[in-house]
Amino acid sequence: MRAALVEQAEDTETGTGKRDVSPLPKRATAPSDRVPVLLEVNYEVTGSAMTVPGDASYAKVMRRRLRTLASLPDWEVRPIALLASELFNNCLRHTRSGDPGGEVTISVFKLAGRTQVRITDAGPRDGQVTVPHLRPLDPHSESGRGLHLVATDASRWGTIHHDDGRTSVWFEVDRIERNPDRPADHAER
Repeated sequence: MRAALVEQAEDTETGTGKRDVSPLPKRATAPSDRVPVLLEVNYEVTGSAMTVPGDASYAKVMRRRLRTLASLPDWEVRPIALLASELFNNCLRHTRSGDPGGEVTISVFKLAGRTQVRITDAGPRDGQVTVPHLRPLDPHSESGRGLHLVATDASRWGTIHHDDGRTSVWFEVDRIERNPDRPADHAER
């Protein structure tokens, strides 16, 4: 095991004698990133937020952390991770989050009977205005389906435009009550 770690460390050596190490996710500190979008007055909130570099390789880190934070069974967290991945990739493609030094903030909240996820970008690129919205589906295009997937599979979703130029897209997925007499594939919604 130690030999494998040493070999891996040697593989990442750069010409400067320093290892090329990817930055770790960091805790989100903006107060607006650490609170959910609430549609009711009485609530109990459990949640967390993190900020990761705006690099496609961090989608896997985001999904793993999302699974941990949501603390739901795999069959229930899988669709949540898929929707979050779609929004994460939209941030990289359409905003400064995908530029060098860009970041994406992922917030996850367990609310009464549902899970809420909010993905916040780093703001629009210079000279551009980005407003997440549903576009007409083009059957010949390889892109443009992510927000449609969110609109179809989420119980609720929306956008928030922050004063600092960032945009958040949030969604909620209602938790599924499992009937112990039926397999997970036939759970009632």
